Parts: sequence; structure tokens; C-alpha cells
Amino acid sequence: MADITLTAAVRTNLNTLQSTASLISDTQERLSTGKKVNSALDNPNSFFTASSLNSRASDLSNLQDDIGQSVSTLEAADKGINGIDKLLDAAKGKANQALQTKDTDTRAKYAAEYNELLTQIEDIAKDSGYKGKNLLGGDGNDLKVKFNEDGSSDLNITAVDYTDLDSDNASFKLDSIGATVKSQEEVDFAHNIVELGLGAEKFTGSIAVTGATSQSSDLAGLEGLAAGDDLEFTVDGQDYVFKIGTDGDSVDDLAQYLNDIDGVSASAGLSGTIEISSDNDIAFDVTELDGGTSDGAAIRSASLTAGTLTDSTDLNSLEGFANGDLITYKADNGEEKVLKVEDGVKVSDLEAALESVGDVDVQVAGNRLQIDANDVDLKIGFRQGSGNSTNGAELGSGGGVTVDKDTQAQQQRVGSGWGDDSLIEDSLEQIRQAQLDLRAQASTFGTNLSVVTNRQDFTRDLINTLEVGAGKLTLADSNLEGANLSALNTQNQIATSTLSLATQAGQSVLQLIR
Repeated sequence: MADITLTAAVRTNLNTLQSTASLISDTQERLSTGKKVNSALDNPNSFFTASSLNSRASDLSNLQDDIGQSVSTLEAADKGINGIDKLLDAAKGKANQALQTKDTDTRAKYAAEYNELLTQIEDIAKDSGYKGKNLLGGDGNDLKVKFNEDGSSDLNITAVDYTDLDSDNASFKLDSIGATVKSQEEVDFAHNIVELGLGAEKFTGSIAVTGATSQSSDLAGLEGLAAGDDLEFTVDGQDYVFKIGTDGDSVDDLAQYLNDIDGVSASAGLSGTIEISSDNDIAFDVTELDGGTSDGAAIRSASLTAGTLTDSTDLNSLEGFANGDLITYKADNGEEKVLKVEDGVKVSDLEAALESVGDVDVQVAGNRLQIDANDVDLKIGFRQGSGNSTNGAELGSGGGVTVDKDTQAQQQRVGSGWGDDSLIEDSLEQIRQAQLDLRAQASTFGTNLSVVTNRQDFTRDLINTLEVGAGKLTLADSNLEGANLSALNTQNQIATSTLSLATQAGQSVLQLIR
């Protein structure tokens, strides 16, 4: 079949129609997608530049989410600080109420309420976290906020610890009243002879085991002892029995048995001697296997007796005292003086201190101090040192203090909680320092929040700039593309009409043939 021959005019108009149709298709695609660059084939430079800008905008959008979560974490901490500040005001109110009364029971009530407020402060701090981060929770809760893709721009926010106020790691310290500040109500010695109980000191001694040469020496093989014999001990009125062969065989076994008794510390020496320290007298007896009694020839020390108080006794060796405790004293309405219990401070130092205030005579009598305040109103008080584990036995608890005035025996009352004004003042000072610290921390968190929210706004604006920039490279102008499509449709119609005219010459020949 012969090729179809088109005239030059027809072919020109046909090419115009094909070109116009292609342009119409491209314009319709731009209008439908809204982009003038839909692939790298459209414009490689614009396409890849816009892709880079959009990728960075996407990365920053992900960071923006994390920044928003950091803002919430800071806001949660701020809410916690506000709640704690209100509770500190309430605690201050309780301390001031206690300061306005001298009744020890009332003060004890306020002290208990104060301690409950401290517990609530700790609970608020523990509950101030957000998504696993608690800026009031101490170690492990520091917050790092990243502001750019590679992390080179960031903000480190250090957490504080308000969850355990009486620990060494607490960001501010508020001591629980029952645990740290106890005061002995002052005793008024007005021209009377009184006895001040100080408590017995611990004694140390040793049990010499004849024939024993080491810790592992066999008890049954020693003089006066045999397997099955009972070694009976009486400690503070309580009986204990060690049976040779059943409870142990060696000197070290006996020492361990004694060490397990409350109030007794015992250990076997290398030579077979048992060293003992105790608050109480210890008595020994030996019962033979056949039921008879023995003098326990192997045990040379049949009893050890707790020592009595002397002028040279160290105060910190007594049951009721430990380093850091304070003994206060004053005569009449004079200035209060303080004797601090520490290494080297002896009973004689307490005697001298009390006698220094005026016409006062102090003498040791058993485990007590006999005080004769001739013409002096003498007041003595006791404050347990912060963090002390001692109970201030006798002097500290009032159990051994007796006042004989006007032939009526009176026993000193135990100071409960805030027993002394100075202790309440100490608590108020702690609250004041805590509020200063809390407000400084609130300011720090406020600054951090300002930085984070500022960067949040900046990042949002930057994301918008990147997306607008990418859009300038790829987005189509719908008005322009609409006008182009209208013009192309018109051009297409004209080209169609022109093609029709170009083919009329051939139609004329057809008419002649007919």
C-alpha cells in the first residue's frame, strides 16, 4: 500500500495540534498536582533543591515534637514547685504556731503535722514527672533538649531532688522533727538538791580460758570442762545456756554465742581469750554432764560487772549520749551556756560547767550526778544532735531526772518534738532556706522554659521558611496555569480549524471526480 502523502500545510497544522495537546496535558498535570516540578525530569535543579529543603523541614518537625514534650516536662516541674511552695508556707505556719505555745503536747501535735507536710512535699516531688522524666526527682532525670538535626545545638537541664528531704542528696534539707531535733524540757532546780541520771557506761572485760591457746581450742579438752557440760550465763537477769558439743566445740564458738546475745559484744582473741563489752553485768556457772556443778576451772573470770560513773568517764561512752549532743544550762535569768558532747569531754567537764554558773555543788553518786543549787535557780536542758541515733537515755528522755521540791517528787517531762524554742527557730530557718532555694530553682526552670519555647517558635518559623522556599521551586501558579490552559484550548481549536481549511483543496478535487 502506498504511503499516505500529506501536504505541507496539513503536516504543519498536524504538528501544531500535537504540540498543543502535549502542552495541554502538562498544564492539566500541574493544575491537578499543584506543582510545576513533579519529577527530576521537569527541572532537576529545582527538584533536588526542593527535596533537600523539605527533608530538613521534616527533620525539624520531628525535633519540634520532642521540644514540645520538653516544654511539658518543664511545666510539670513548675507545677510541682508551686505546690511545694504552698506546702512550705503551711509548714512555716505550723512552726510559728508551735513557737507561740509552751505546752509540749501541743508542740508535739504541731510537730507531727509538720512532718506530714514534709511527706506531702516529697510526694508532690515524686509525682511531678512527665513521660518518665521528673526534674524534681534527682539523679537520672536530667533533661537534654536538642534544637537541630545533628545535636550540636542543645540545652541541658539539670534535675533537682526534692523526693527525700532529710537525705544528703536533697537539693534543700528539711529535717523531720522526730528524727533530728528533740529537746528535753528544762528542769528548774530552785534551791534544792536533785539527782541527775546519766546512765551507766559500757564495761569491757575478758574471759580467760585456761589451757586455750587459740580461737579453735577444743573446750571439752580443757581442765574442768567436758563434752555435754552446760555453760550458763546470766546477762541482765536473763539466763542463757551454751552446751559444749551441741552449741559448739571451740573457744570461737563460745564467743560467737555470747556475741549473739543482745547488748553483748564478744570476740575470741588469738590466744584463746574472749573479749567482752556489755552494758550489763554478766555472771557464769558451769553444770557438769552428770548433773553436778563445777568451778569451771577453765574459766577464770566467773563474773564481769558493769562499771559505775566516775569523774573520768567520757560522756560519749554513756548510754544516753553521743557526739554532737548538747547539754544546755543557765543560772537564774542569765545567758544560756552549752556543753557539747564530743571525744574527750568527761563527767568532770559537766560538773565544772554546772558549778561555773554560781553557788552550785556537783558530785558523782553511783550513776547519777547529785546537784546542790544553794542560792541559784538552775535550769538544765538536753538537745540530741542532728542525725543522732541515741535516745538520750535518762537525761535525754527524762527517765532518770528527779526533782524533789517542797517534799513532792516530780519527774521531768519528756520534751516531745519541738521542746525548745531554738529548735523551732532552726526549723523556720530551714524553711526559709528551702524557700529561697525553691524560688531560685523556679527561676532557673523559668529561664529554661523561656529558652525552649523561644526555640520552639523559632523552629516552627524556620520549618515554614524551608517549606515556602521549597514551594517556590516546585509549586505551580494555579492562576497562570489556568490562563495557559485556556489559551492552549483556544489555540487547539484554531489549529483544528486551520487543519480543516488545509484539507479543503483535496476535497475540491474529490468533487471534480464525482
